[in-house]
Amino acid sequence: MNSRKIYQVSSIILLLMFTGFAFADNSTDPSSIVFSAPAMVISSLPECHDYVLEKVTLDKDFAYTRAGRSLTPRIIVKNQGGDDVYPGNVPVEAWLGETPLIPVVDNFPPLKGGTSAMFMLRFMIPHDIPRRPVHLTIKIDPWNTRNECGDGTNEFTTLSLVVIEDKVKNWDDF
Repeated sequence: MNSRKIYQVSSIILLLMFTGFAFADNSTDPSSIVFSAPAMVISSLPECHDYVLEKVTLDKDFAYTRAGRSLTPRIIVKNQGGDDVYPGNVPVEAWLGETPLIPVVDNFPPLKGGTSAMFMLRFMIPHDIPRRPVHLTIKIDPWNTRNECGDGTNEFTTLSLVVIEDKVKNWDDF
């Protein structure tokens, strides 16, 4: 019976030693515990995306146009950050001078990190636009709804002017 008690006591002491509760050194200093679970690295958010508007061109030579017609800019966009995982498409706004254009096709699908793509947009020119030469300006995600983390250029203004005519030509197809 003595050997049985010795075995139980020694088993308890060994168990306490391995868990770090025995001896005064280990019980007061929690950093010296030998057995610990490996730290898990958990990424809460994926790497952020960052859109850059690289180029804006017009489908045709729209040096002269008029109110009520559509404007079809072609944009080249690059995502120089990580994958864009936010739901929905990326919004785009356009202006001729200070006048906002009426959106018809004003968004594009999210891009994976490091990719670039070309998209065709379409906007209508409002009837109350001033009759003077103006620049076309395009801005990606104008309300910052997609929480970009970079500082890429989201806005682009064309160097060429768009002249709004007042009269309707006979060759005009609306």
